[in-house]
Amino acid sequence: MKLRQLLIITGLICLVIMGLNISNQGINSLTREERQAVLNLNYQQGNIRIDALGSSYKYSLDRLGTDIYRIGKKARELSNDITDYLKRIWIIFDAVFLYE
Repeated sequence: MKLRQLLIITGLICLVIMGLNISNQGINSLTREERQAVLNLNYQQGNIRIDALGSSYKYSLDRLGTDIYRIGKKARELSNDITDYLKRIWIIFDAVFLYE
């Protein structure tokens, strides 16, 4: 059930983004302006270009791979730190309130 809900929400977000991009193109054609897309992903020669809300960001695949690895490592460290912190709180709670 959770996967189904996640897919529905992801689909709705994609539809909203596509609708915003289409309305942006319509406004550009009416006003003859060249505004960037609301969200656009583009792949060219080993680089990923992300256009978001008028700003453009470029990432190389090598850098993106190391960044994802670093984020995963940091997330594991953070989850371990949180678990250790909660264990220490439980030990203190047990000693203060549950000790007989």
